[in-house]
Amino acid sequence: MKRILQNRLAKYLLLTFAITWSFWVADAVLVKATALKASDIVPMILFTLGGFGPTVAACFCLPGGFSWKKLGAFLKAHKKKRLWFLGLFPALVIVFFALNATGLIPTLPQSPAAILVTALITFLTAAVLYGGNEEWGWRGTMHPILAERLPAWIVPAIVGVVWVCWHIPLWFIEGDSHQSMSFLSFAILGMALSYWLSAVYDMTGSVLCCMALHGLVNTLMGLLTIESNSVFYWIGLAVLTAAAVCFSIYAHRKSAKLQ
Repeated sequence: MKRILQNRLAKYLLLTFAITWSFWVADAVLVKATALKASDIVPMILFTLGGFGPTVAACFCLPGGFSWKKLGAFLKAHKKKRLWFLGLFPALVIVFFALNATGLIPTLPQSPAAILVTALITFLTAAVLYGGNEEWGWRGTMHPILAERLPAWIVPAIVGVVWVCWHIPLWFIEGDSHQSMSFLSFAILGMALSYWLSAVYDMTGSVLCCMALHGLVNTLMGLLTIESNSVFYWIGLAVLTAAAVCFSIYAHRKSAKLQ
């Protein structure tokens, strides 16, 4: 069993990085060597396809091989008695970002209805195409493999480090939106997000719930002007991450008692 899990993990990581970095390196070279910008159609297609590396790799790493039936079961899996957590933790995340926001980004429409529609479209896009889709791999595949052998508080750290490193090519694509923050700031936020998403997965057992939270975080960061240099921001980040660790430990202990 141990060897099978190791092989699945190695296969997942190799496929994920091979797919993603191939597209993102091509994106970086294209933008560097031509007059195209990162926001133009062809570079955006390469960027989007690269983001599906974890998604595609997860499909190839389903236990027993890929089938549509297995994929459906993989996506529908959840712990029924803990879905209340999907309301609690996202609410805490919203409060955290709202308290550290100086307002909406200036380019948003001024009409409340237009803002609502923009937020909904941004969320759906982020959850399905730009962030949430990654959760098939990070939480749905890598996390449970590591959780078979490691303590609850260590797993998100390992997944987080790998996830942050997976993003490295984006800092070589001139004009990519990720470059609006330093790589160090992104890495710290990425590690925190890994713990948040792990808590959601541990509590709900649902990849779809992780997709929703990932999409929510990306939406909030895309629509709000966040003051990330304040002490209050870093304290809030630490407190929310500590809460996530506690929830993950709780979930693992409850699962151990049932076995």
